[in-house]
Amino acid sequence: MKYIHNITKLFLSGMLMIALSVPAYSQAQEPLKIKLSQAIQYAVNNKPLIQEAQDQVSIAAAKADELKSSFLPHAAVSLNYTWIGPTPFISIPVMNNEKFYIATPNNYNENIGVQYLIYDFDKRKETLKLLHSNEVTETEKINLIRDQLSYETAQVFFSILYLETSVKVMDEQIQDLEEHLVVAKKLVATGSAIGLDTISTSVRLSALQNAKANIINQKKKSSVILSSLMNLPKGQEFELEGKLEISSNQYELDSLIKDAFLQREELKLNDLVKQTATLNKAVIEKSNMPTLSAFGVAGVKNGYPDNLTRLKANYVLGLTADIPVFDGFLKKSKLVTAGLQIQSVSDHADVLQQKISTEVQNALLDYRNNKVQLTTALEEITQAEAAMKQAKGLYESGSITNTTLLDTETDLAQARLKYSFQLYQLTLSHYKLLQAEGEKIW
Repeated sequence: MKYIHNITKLFLSGMLMIALSVPAYSQAQEPLKIKLSQAIQYAVNNKPLIQEAQDQVSIAAAKADELKSSFLPHAAVSLNYTWIGPTPFISIPVMNNEKFYIATPNNYNENIGVQYLIYDFDKRKETLKLLHSNEVTETEKINLIRDQLSYETAQVFFSILYLETSVKVMDEQIQDLEEHLVVAKKLVATGSAIGLDTISTSVRLSALQNAKANIINQKKKSSVILSSLMNLPKGQEFELEGKLEISSNQYELDSLIKDAFLQREELKLNDLVKQTATLNKAVIEKSNMPTLSAFGVAGVKNGYPDNLTRLKANYVLGLTADIPVFDGFLKKSKLVTAGLQIQSVSDHADVLQQKISTEVQNALLDYRNNKVQLTTALEEITQAEAAMKQAKGLYESGSITNTTLLDTETDLAQARLKYSFQLYQLTLSHYKLLQAEGEKIW
């Protein structure tokens, strides 16, 4: 029972960090060989989430193009035909009631009209700046998404490597236990050992096989998650190429925080949001400014008194000034709201900096602690190997039992598993530190 408890305790913490609910694993095609850099590129380029964000950039650009049309004249052709009946006329008695028609039954009026906004005190220009700022902001959101996807991909990638390493260590231990079980059965058969030895070995073997099955299942789940992140075709299997990493970099807290304030996409995005809010206020400030437009219409029509049926050229030219007088204090209210929005964004920058500073500090503490824990785990392997060597000698001389030798082998296996787990923890904490610093890995 002590052995089962140790196995459970050793893997529980590691499995909880990477446990995710996923659908059933499907049949595979020929496996792809994938390195970490390739997995990240798949994720940041193929994920539908990126395409969705790019669509928002396109929408923002399209809105700017819509506004650009207002800088050009607008023209329209009008073709009109009207039948009038009865045809109006006047009759003069002194002229024998002769009829003088004042309109023709067939009326034609064809023209082209042009309208052009001459001056609006730069309202359109300020609005165009605002729309371009929205486009840049949407583009920056893509970088933020790519950052998140790249580090999530790295975490799952290293989780799979850790699980694969754990399975290899457990395979070696299962092989040793199976060999011990064969020896124990022979000793019991000859009367040199009691049946408790075989029972104890069988229990250990069964517990280890169950633990291995759980790890394999967890690896399959993580593989499905990674496949989803990379947006691979359904059923496409892959094999990872790489290993858990040990970084030799020495990090200083002040330098990390300084870099984070310069590199973190959240702060860059917040600056763009503030810029957009400022431009929005500039647009509001010009909302009540007058506008001056010119218009012109030219064409042909009939119905003129000198000859009702003849088509004659005609034109109209004019200017229109639109001068707002009173808007019920709407502009004033909007300016107050815009000012509060700018202040809110500025305050959010302080919140982000405090949050980022805390993330960097915690990530650095975890990284340094995991480096110490890895050194300790390596020392435990050295001690366990020395104990194993001594136990084998004692076992061969008959000084200890098969069960005692198994305990020593179990201690060595657990030390190796612990080292693998601490190496995994160190790798994750290193990438967490890079993420907190705002380092690009895509």
